Amino acid sequence: MASRSSRGERVGVVFVLVVVVLCVDVSTLVAAQPLVSSQAKTLLWVRRLLGFPPALDALAGAPDACALPPTPSLTVACAGGQVTELSVLGGRAPDAALPANFSADALFTTLTRLPALSRLTLASLGVWGELPGAKLHRLQALRVLNLTGNCLYGAVPEHLSRMYSLQSLVLSRNRLNGTVPKLSGLAFLDELDLGHNRLGPAFPEVGNAVVRLVLADNNFTGKIPAEVSSLGQLQFLDVSGNRLQGWIPSSIFALPALRHIDLSRNQLAGQLPASTACADALAFVDVSDNLLAGARPACMRGNSSARTVLDAGNCFRDARSQRPSTYCNPGALAAVLPPAQGTGGEQGSGGKGGQVGMALGIVGGVVAGAALIALVMMAVLRRARRQNPEVSVLPKSLPPAKKKAAADGGKAPAKVTQRIVTPAEKRHASQAARVNTLEVPAYRVYTLEELQEATNNFGSSNLIKNSPVVKNYNGQLQDGSRVSLRCLKLKPKYSPQSLTQYMEIISKLRHRHLVSIIGHCIVEDQENPNIASSLCLLSECVTNGSLRSHLTEWRKREMLKWPQRVSAAIGVARGIQFLHDVTAPGIVHNDLSIENILLDKTLTSKISNFNLPLISTSKNGKIFSESPFATSEDNDLGSVPSTEQGDKDDIYQFGLILLEVITGKPTESPKDLDSLKTQISEAIAEDPDLLKDMADPTIRGTFAVESLSTVAEIALNCTASDTSSRPSIEDVLWNLQYSMQVQDGWASSESLSMSTRSQG
Repeated sequence: MASRSSRGERVGVVFVLVVVVLCVDVSTLVAAQPLVSSQAKTLLWVRRLLGFPPALDALAGAPDACALPPTPSLTVACAGGQVTELSVLGGRAPDAALPANFSADALFTTLTRLPALSRLTLASLGVWGELPGAKLHRLQALRVLNLTGNCLYGAVPEHLSRMYSLQSLVLSRNRLNGTVPKLSGLAFLDELDLGHNRLGPAFPEVGNAVVRLVLADNNFTGKIPAEVSSLGQLQFLDVSGNRLQGWIPSSIFALPALRHIDLSRNQLAGQLPASTACADALAFVDVSDNLLAGARPACMRGNSSARTVLDAGNCFRDARSQRPSTYCNPGALAAVLPPAQGTGGEQGSGGKGGQVGMALGIVGGVVAGAALIALVMMAVLRRARRQNPEVSVLPKSLPPAKKKAAADGGKAPAKVTQRIVTPAEKRHASQAARVNTLEVPAYRVYTLEELQEATNNFGSSNLIKNSPVVKNYNGQLQDGSRVSLRCLKLKPKYSPQSLTQYMEIISKLRHRHLVSIIGHCIVEDQENPNIASSLCLLSECVTNGSLRSHLTEWRKREMLKWPQRVSAAIGVARGIQFLHDVTAPGIVHNDLSIENILLDKTLTSKISNFNLPLISTSKNGKIFSESPFATSEDNDLGSVPSTEQGDKDDIYQFGLILLEVITGKPTESPKDLDSLKTQISEAIAEDPDLLKDMADPTIRGTFAVESLSTVAEIALNCTASDTSSRPSIEDVLWNLQYSMQVQDGWASSESLSMSTRSQG
């Protein structure tokens, strides 16, 4: 009896351990492995270099820093025994710098000993000195860099423009000065906050992915670049407290995702056109304390429950708290004329007449010159419209652009390159603008009755795939939103309670380049309620088709030229990187066939059939992943035999996608694949121009040969027979980004050349 009791107790302990593993969230799973000693020593040394701030006191007595619970002042996250996140919020005042013996170079040199660091926040700690760009550049895994509220000075390092994994860069409330390096090459940078520094004078160049842009209280001058009007993802813009001048690009207020815009305390002048439109999502507008005149556009006339508008301190004729109209007229001759030469006795009435004559001469010259310029511009515009009705001609003061095709733009005006925008592209751009305002709903649990109603009681008209272990349905919820539904048969060993904890982890798998799972329903076995028979997953409905359909269907092929194909590939790679890094071990063995890569209305690529592993522990304490779903030959989720080399399997499948992106054709057999790889390899070695003939005819003339050859080399490396020769997903991303940079440069030079020829 004692032996049986002991065995029962051991079984109970094992069961409790399994339940505990299922209950923890993703961050706890990632931190499950203890921190290696060298990393622990590095954290303690960082604490010493920062002058032993109270926020880091917890590190001193902690046996494992990875096990420390996060607090508002300290967060340490780990994966595989290495630090992946270090967030420290000190309490120093903005002007309270660390002692004179502090060295920023020593601090960031020490931080390079944490190569897996992806999120670094050192806020309000008194860090002073110049940012050592070379040291920061060594942190290639870094996605978030937040150094707000310190005493850093000098320039923003050029090296930051080559940290291609950066998603968030916050350097606000420091003493940085000088020109901001070009950041448009950071394709994934969605937050840039440089507010409250001394930066300038040139307005920074940023990429199309920016969602939050803060440049307040700096020394930026000149006009707001027209390129800002093409930032289709932008939600928050604050450029207040600078010395910006000129007209406001009116289209900026119509950016589809824009919710907050602050242009106050500048020297912006002129009138806002009556036709100025505001995005539906725009909730806050501040144009106060500028030199704006005339009447306000209809969408900015006063406040409402949906929108706050601040416009005081201008010269609007239809608003309160405004300045006199002469204050906002830069052409008023209140500008003091030079004093007349000679003594006061020689001036007399003749001197006054000379001043009046000079004033009249200046006025006449200004008016005549303005009229002449207006006539010339009208003639040029009319001629351009007659020759190319679809061309938008913008002022030549705009720099040559490095934009993608119209699909990335929304409602922004066409570029100065005088590129002809086809009606089809215009329709696609407007659709992209509307879709950008949509958001994926929050995750929730659904009842079986709700799913029955959404799918017409799981009717055959809604069924799109049927197999012994999985059924796929189209559905429509009560609010009218369309969803995709997958009902998967489960292995018989799982209870509804254990799956509930499992789904809490799955619900956190949200990424821009994954098809989001928005809810689930656990279906209990009718005979045994303690066993879950199946699991139904609800996903967002992506209705624009797969990447393959855009490569093969003639109606869609024209939408996917080379820049859009590279952009889609970058998105897939980004989704793979997220899956590989989000847990320890990573989510691998994903079904990355090109049919499972979907494109939304903005041509954003999304992985639709990623793996959903259950994280478990073996008897020896080793963490591993397994699939809770029943398997069969056509189970689209498959099984998870082992995580070893699983990432390399994903890289191989991604290589196949790249080959099809280049050629527009699938490889039907291993023999065809080997033949294609041999041809590409020989072309690259002998003459990359030979790749032109191998490329999909649809994209010929739209790519730079170097860009094409770079992607071709990546594809060859990804599909290498030896798994150890296949690159990491980080290397793949870096090279794809380089390919896009080459393409952008080529497109700009081609457009400039075409513009020069047309003018000649």
